[in-house]
Amino acid sequence: MKRIALILAGLVALVPLFGADIEPVAYSNLVAGISRARSPVVSGKYIIFTARGTARYTGISFEHEQYRTVWPFKRIVRKDEKGEPVRDETGKPLENVLFYIAEVPPETTEIRYRMVIDGLWTTDPLNPSSAYDYANGMMVSTLAVDRYEVFTTSIRKNTGVRFACISEPGKTVRLAGSFNNWDPFMYEMIETKDGYYELALPLPAGTWYYAYFTGTEQIPDSLNPDRVYTKDGRVASVIEVR
Repeated sequence: MKRIALILAGLVALVPLFGADIEPVAYSNLVAGISRARSPVVSGKYIIFTARGTARYTGISFEHEQYRTVWPFKRIVRKDEKGEPVRDETGKPLENVLFYIAEVPPETTEIRYRMVIDGLWTTDPLNPSSAYDYANGMMVSTLAVDRYEVFTTSIRKNTGVRFACISEPGKTVRLAGSFNNWDPFMYEMIETKDGYYELALPLPAGTWYYAYFTGTEQIPDSLNPDRVYTKDGRVASVIEVR
């Protein structure tokens, strides 16, 4: 039996996905499952987008990122152990495939996106589902996904910022920040289940600094890596509302 190698042109070990990285083993397993260009495949929290390898360049851009970034596809080239193109039963080289693996954002039920193929913006030619984006005045491709939730501080469309804290069960955890002049007694967080505390605030646009308080102790948000030092030398967490 011939050994077949998959050459991933331009592929690095980890590819940025919506600000995060896919664990290498999971990424390799997802790539190994790509056999041909087809409509998007949802696998757990990930989506595999593919395009035909006849294109010189393919990129993808997402509505939830306000179409600010075009993520380039990678190319799979199938070669045997001698470095020769793998051919099918008729002697024709197997199709090269372009692909991009994206992570589904939390609390999302539909992904909307556009592609750019060889310099031309288009909907996904392999995905029959599309809709008109009235806000941006263009057709976009759509893909239904299963909703999941991550317990972390996040910005919600309808309720503003959902602050989240994991601490010991049964404690009093308060929230303070630049939005309330650092008053540690104004906002008490709600323990929604043992050790999980949260509170939603409708903050206006801007950059806000905050921390949690248990008794007199000020602690930064362990679920948010963005931090700064305050004027008094303490560590505060940062969230930007747009």
